[in-house]
Amino acid sequence: MKRMGAALMLAVLGLPAAAQDAPRNFPLDRAFRVISISGFDVQRSGLTLTVKHDGSRFAAAGSAGCNTWNASFIFRDGAQFDVTEIVATRKHCGGARMKTEDAFLTTLRSAHRWRLDDKKRLILEGEVGRLLLTSAPK
Repeated sequence: MKRMGAALMLAVLGLPAAAQDAPRNFPLDRAFRVISISGFDVQRSGLTLTVKHDGSRFAAAGSAGCNTWNASFIFRDGAQFDVTEIVATRKHCGGARMKTEDAFLTTLRSAHRWRLDDKKRLILEGEVGRLLLTSAPK
């Protein structure tokens, strides 16, 4: 009986995450390309991000420059979020490309705040750094 009660409690506690809503002005289903990581120009690196709602959760995916990646995107209060369960393919590219990819994924993993600037660019910030993204051409 105790196990059933614990399982029910975990199921109830899990409901808010499954039923989360995106903030009204977060740009869902829009492809973005990263133009800088903490002020360093990476426009030619091919880094991209798109956040979509797949019915039960929000998922983020894109290119890390060499590898493709995907993750869970969890919205919290206001402009707060978490990126979890980041997975990427395992191709190895040249040293500079891999350093840029590592910087991107590390910064993305640590980002917890988002905002749109006056030019409608997406900014993701965290303890490690800041990603500046712009709409990718269609």
